[in-house]
Amino acid sequence: MENFVRNSKLNIEKEIERIERQSVAPLDKIKQIIDVIQTSLILLKSAVAEYQFTNPEEEILFFKTWKPQISGLLMFYVRLYQIEKKRIGESPSTQCKYLKSELENLKKYFLNNPFYDYYRTGRTELDEQYFVRRNYDILADTCFGLLDRDSSFTTLHDSSVAEIIANNRLTEYLSAEIEILSDELHLKLTSIVESRLLQWTDSKVALVEFIYALYAGKCFNNGNTSLKDIAFCCETLFNIEIGDFYRIFLEIRNRKKSRTQFLDKLKDKIIKMMDELDR
Repeated sequence: MENFVRNSKLNIEKEIERIERQSVAPLDKIKQIIDVIQTSLILLKSAVAEYQFTNPEEEILFFKTWKPQISGLLMFYVRLYQIEKKRIGESPSTQCKYLKSELENLKKYFLNNPFYDYYRTGRTELDEQYFVRRNYDILADTCFGLLDRDSSFTTLHDSSVAEIIANNRLTEYLSAEIEILSDELHLKLTSIVESRLLQWTDSKVALVEFIYALYAGKCFNNGNTSLKDIAFCCETLFNIEIGDFYRIFLEIRNRKKSRTQFLDKLKDKIIKMMDELDR
């Protein structure tokens, strides 16, 4: 059985390499890879049905190590397909935010999973309960929603090991993609600043009014951002030196008429634009 699993893995790896070399869309590649792994699992299931494990230790080895290596790969590519599908057509910043949320979800999975601690620390005292088919208990199955699970090819936690393998691989993938996108966004921001693409052409007073509005509205980090940091970012991005923005804000506060002239103007402008678009 060990040789059968080893050959199945080698065949999967060769097929993945072949598929990756194709000039087709990434999602189509992933679907092809999923088909290859599914076929291998079907063949593996048939082989197990005709095979008699020599002892409980061999059965444990199969369901704790061998089978999850393939089923975990399937879980990874299914989840990868779902992730990549959601990225299509989105901006780099939106993609980066989405991938970070997915990475956070994976971290929570590892934190709130008692079986993960058992597996990660290499414990074995419950292996016979977890990885021998005759000890399978649907009432203790964390994947109990899959009521059609085949008890001849299922133990209590072989799918849990597969999920851990898949999530470890997803963690590596997401971390690498986030780093690539972050570098891309950093280079884009640097290019905007260095080329002075966004040059503030209204008054400094107007910018200070805008900055204080962002600060008062707690628009960044739920209000946990200093006024100085917001001002510095605006100065850098908009290529302007504000100077003493505290003094400028004092002048704004002392206005006799509207103290929010710039914001009022912005409001009028956007309402006018929307009215024109509605016509």
